[in-house]
Amino acid sequence: MNPKVSSTTSGAKKTKEYFYFLDALRGIAALWVVLFHAILDGRLALLTSSLPHWFVTVVFDGGSLGVPIFFVLSGFVIAHSLREAKINLDYFGRFSLRRFARLTPPYYFSIVITLLFALLSSQIKGEAFAPGKEPLSLQRLFAHLFYLQDIFRVPHINEVFWTLCIELQFYLVFCALLGLAQWLNSSWNLRYARAVVFVPATVLATLFPIGVFEDNGRPFFFLPLWYGFLLGVFAYWSWRDKLKPIFFYFYSALLLTSVVLNYTLFVIGCVITAILLLEVARANRLQVWLKWRWLQFLGQISYSLYLIHVPVYGAVFFVGIKLLNNNAFSQAFCLLLGIIASVGFSALMWQFVEKPSIQLSQKIKLVKNKEVLRV
Repeated sequence: MNPKVSSTTSGAKKTKEYFYFLDALRGIAALWVVLFHAILDGRLALLTSSLPHWFVTVVFDGGSLGVPIFFVLSGFVIAHSLREAKINLDYFGRFSLRRFARLTPPYYFSIVITLLFALLSSQIKGEAFAPGKEPLSLQRLFAHLFYLQDIFRVPHINEVFWTLCIELQFYLVFCALLGLAQWLNSSWNLRYARAVVFVPATVLATLFPIGVFEDNGRPFFFLPLWYGFLLGVFAYWSWRDKLKPIFFYFYSALLLTSVVLNYTLFVIGCVITAILLLEVARANRLQVWLKWRWLQFLGQISYSLYLIHVPVYGAVFFVGIKLLNNNAFSQAFCLLLGIIASVGFSALMWQFVEKPSIQLSQKIKLVKNKEVLRV
């Protein structure tokens, strides 16, 4: 998702904001996820056994925290994007179409690449064609095309795709709830309409991390992880004086208390990321911190990198180990080469697939008159 937000309103001067700090966090999260997947299936066992335990824990095992960072960032950015929106059914439809136009071409491209790598792997290894370690069926492919593989409970073709299904649900549900709050305010003159809508939704979401509802691992719908997205929203609202910061910090403390009852790093990652966003925003540093060219580059290609790194890295590592002796040094070399190849492929994917999809999404006007909000 692009944190750059342009807005124009009738008689108002066009303003632009670019939150470099958000792009930097997105780049860190994407690279961290790559490192997390690098050690799966014991591919770096010899290398990691020679490294300090704390280093392996932070650099590789901790990479799973890239996902909560993405979820909180999404809440912050979508709240920013919809800050001036007047949401009705027409707006909701256009917003949904724009989100699909932005996300789907790179997603479909990554599906094709993943299937091609899986087919090539099956031919080389003399094994059955089974992307994601499961045979490919028409139902499975159809579910992926509409982000429904979680709902239909079919195995993912690529390990990372599950988060896209959840993220899309976040976007649509949040936009719908915000529209409901606006309707209650305008039709019923309900002063605290936003609280009436979002407090119950927040309470329901909180029942999962505190253990009232059982957490069965990776969810098939948004609600068990809804709190992470909401933390990003609440951080933004607190910054923009739409929510008193004390309520944000109370909710953050409540979630951290749940960690005592039901320990999970996911909750900790969400809370830390949200607090960091709020404090950096309140310090007026979102547009200046971590404005390093290499980190901004990673942030720019982070969506492509997230989507494509699993098959690209896996292929590079497989070929590299076949050509070299399997030892700690060769694993380190293949790790470095796999990261470089993943970043390079992602840069090309950004230029020729993702960038055009962004341009396509920006052609979809969110409103019919001259007022245009670029999400």
